[in-house]
Amino acid sequence: MVMALTWATPALGQDADADADADADTDTDTDTDTDTDTDTDTDADADADADADAATPPPPKIGFVVAGDPDETLRNTAAFIESEATSSGLRVPTDAALRGAMRGEPAAGEDGLEGLRSTRRGLGLDPRKDLGSYKRIGIIVGADALVVVRREGAILLEVFDVSAAQFYEGALEFDDSTSEQRVAFIESRAAQAQLRWSAPPPPPPPAASQKVNESEKPADESRAKRRIKKAWPYLVAGVLLAAGVTYLIIDRRGTNEPEPPLLRFRPGEE
Repeated sequence: MVMALTWATPALGQDADADADADADTDTDTDTDTDTDTDTDTDADADADADADAATPPPPKIGFVVAGDPDETLRNTAAFIESEATSSGLRVPTDAALRGAMRGEPAAGEDGLEGLRSTRRGLGLDPRKDLGSYKRIGIIVGADALVVVRREGAILLEVFDVSAAQFYEGALEFDDSTSEQRVAFIESRAAQAQLRWSAPPPPPPPAASQKVNESEKPADESRAKRRIKKAWPYLVAGVLLAAGVTYLIIDRRGTNEPEPPLLRFRPGEE
């Protein structure tokens, strides 16, 4: 009995160790699978976010232009509205000198923007008479839309679509509007201008097919008709000549005047 117990005890210990090893292996495999799945999901989410970011276009780029006499109030108002737009996420030209030239600020030195300043100085009180100038400014600054700040009694804001070279309907008074209203007014029109500017150009109209006049096939005429066509002037002349001779003969027979005498000469006679 003692010997049996002695031999049984190691066997029980070996089975316990085997079960522990099996449980450890199972837990390790489970943890490895869980980690692998987690890493795969994280990578998939990162790729999806990257694709979404690539598909989302950047916010519209706008420029602020002061039309008319750029007094200090108009320049400060344009700069203030520009800060509101940038705080809401809209883009503006990165060159500070370029933004100042559009607001009518004097040049601090040679900055190469004299052409832009000259174009801005030519803007009149009626923006719709200067559509070409506004489009030129928008192309120079690379903007989708321009916010035109001008004075007409009150300070007014209008948005110009650079691609369409047209103003959107409606103007907003600065003094009677809030910051949220101004940002919404600008952003809605600038987003529409960005869509139009980034849209692919329409396909060219199909070229009209030019009809080529086919050469007329000569009619199947007989040889006699072709000869008559060639000889008809001679036939007409012959008919006229015959008619003239006939008329002279008939006219000569119908008169009583004597015929003119004929002179005959004989050789050797005088």
